[in-house]
This record gives sequence, structure tokens and C-alpha cells, in this order.
Amino acid sequence: MNGHSGQKLCVRSVPIFNHLTDEEMNEVFSKVNSTNYSKNEHLYMAGDPEQSLYVLHRGKIRIYRLTDDGKEQLIRVLQPGEFTGELSLFGTDKSHESYAEIMEKSQVCEITKGDIYGLMEEYPNIGIKIIEKFSERLEAAEQQTTNISLLSSKERLLEYIRSHVDADDYVNLDMTKRDLSSYLSMQPETLTRLFKKLEAAGDIEKLDNKTYKVLNYSIL
Repeated sequence: MNGHSGQKLCVRSVPIFNHLTDEEMNEVFSKVNSTNYSKNEHLYMAGDPEQSLYVLHRGKIRIYRLTDDGKEQLIRVLQPGEFTGELSLFGTDKSHESYAEIMEKSQVCEITKGDIYGLMEEYPNIGIKIIEKFSERLEAAEQQTTNISLLSSKERLLEYIRSHVDADDYVNLDMTKRDLSSYLSMQPETLTRLFKKLEAAGDIEKLDNKTYKVLNYSIL
């Protein structure tokens, strides 16, 4: 796939843009810079200036922060069609407080803050879509903070299972166990022990390292 095709697909796959007409989409496309990244590279790091909106076309990116004692706290894992850097669109110029690490070979589309502002002035629905997504993320972050504060380690894992089980009762982990333990704010050994206890109790069945089937509906 050439760079231009990747940029067009990148724009079309994103909910904040896919409502536009072909002509409007072409204008967005003209402002996109597409870049390929290798595993373990960083899209940005804490302290870097927030100047762009980044849209993931292919691959996977983990967004995390470092706590005061130097431990990683996973915030979310970006999947294709999702974006990061939206805070650059709000308020005055500032620096990133989190890290964006490439988890696997990825293609990322970048639109500068100035170009995004111009597009939002011309097509207000883009701004509305960004605000809607930003609101969803704030709500999810608040819920995650509440879960960490009020729920036990087991309850946090069960809450994750409830929110990720599909219609066929399968749970497909969208991150490594190490990242999941960070996201749920527990030690990796604790997460492994909890999974084994749920398996031993007959609540879930492990199909592979990232796939589980829920057997006991009472945990949902």
C-alpha cells in the first residue's frame, strides 16, 4: 500500500471524519501526514509539546503514565481507527503528561493542531465528534479511578471481564497480561493468581493466553 492510500484509509476509518463527503474527506486527507513506526518506538513522551492529533491506522499503541514511584499505569490501548493527542485541541499550549508506545508495527496519521482548528471551523461536526469521544474517555477514566479506589483486585478483574465479554461469552484480551495488570492497578502475580482461581472454580475456561470463555454467568 502506498502512503497516499494509507492516509485516505486512515481518514475514512476514523469516526470523527467518516461522516464527511468525499470532497470534504479529500481536504482532510491533504492535511494528513502518515508515518510508519516500529515496535517499542514512542509516538510521544511525557514532556513533549502537544501539537498534533494522532490517528492510528494500523497496529496498536499503549498510552501510559509513570507514577511518582516510577511505576507504569496503563491508561488505554489504542486500536485502529482510534486517536490520541486530543488534549492539544483544548486550552493553551502544554506538554504531554503521558507516553504513547508502539506495541507492534504501526501506521499513524498526524494532523497538526493548526490544521485541526481550521477543519473544525469549516466543518463543525468534526469538533462535535471529538468532544463526544473526549467525553467518553473522561467518563471511562472516572469509572476506572472509582474502580481502583473502591473495588478489590478480584472485583476489578470481574468488572473488566463483564465489560469485555462478547455475545458468545468469549473474552479476548486486547493487551498483554502485564499491561492488563497495570491497567487494573495490581501486581502481575496477583492477576495471574486471580485468573487461575476463576479457572479452578469453573467460572472461566482458558482457551489460549489471550482468550477465555465465561462458563458461570453469575460472574457477569
